[in-house]
Amino acid sequence: MLRIAHHTVSPRLVAFDKDGTLIAFRAFWHAWLERNWALIEERVSLTPAAREALAASLGLDLATRAWDPLGPLTLAATREVVVIIASQLYRYAGLDWLAAMALVDEVNRLAYATLPLDTLIQPIGDAADLLARLRAHGLRLALVTADDRAPTEDALRRLDLVDCWDVILCGDDGLPQKPAPEAALEACRRVGVAPHEAIMVGDTIADLVMARRAGYALAVGVTSGALDAATLAPHADAVVDSIHDIVIIDQEDTP
Repeated sequence: MLRIAHHTVSPRLVAFDKDGTLIAFRAFWHAWLERNWALIEERVSLTPAAREALAASLGLDLATRAWDPLGPLTLAATREVVVIIASQLYRYAGLDWLAAMALVDEVNRLAYATLPLDTLIQPIGDAADLLARLRAHGLRLALVTADDRAPTEDALRRLDLVDCWDVILCGDDGLPQKPAPEAALEACRRVGVAPHEAIMVGDTIADLVMARRAGYALAVGVTSGALDAATLAPHADAVVDSIHDIVIIDQEDTP
């Protein structure tokens, strides 16, 4: 059994989002965006108007380098961000569509290859310990992320979290993106668990809406990512600070 805020539940499957839920969000994604932007400007000339348009399309404030927690950089899948950036390069940099997409794909690969990932990719607390204890308690675990599979698996290897999962579903696996319910339902299907026997833990509205559309028993929001409790609460059954507010309890410990 699990105690999460005021809920006591007995799920068979716990599904987690990745960035902002298991892995610290801000340091990596800020560094990734800055490196992408620099690599783009090495290859094409952007006018001030083009820079403003690109930033606005991503929900980024150029003056403060802050971004909208309800914008694409927080909520969109990796491929969706690629399309947004490419569309601005098509509009402002004089590139045809195929060239714009190819450029963004190139700088994405280069950015990921040249960032100090061992420093930037950090777990939120002792994520490995929590996942191991959940598995020891007999629970099945799923990772359901909008990030692509290659960087997801690389991040899991760096944090020694590869073997924690019964199923890993990523943004480029061909399923509809969150908040569509298909990925949550596919996680259940693969481990032989009914949706009402599963719970979802995530840091975005998309995670929570996906869980509710899929018929999960509980949609748990965590404020360790980009969104605060007030923003998550209307879409969640419970909101907690982090995954470490998931308390494992034995049957005999319940009143």
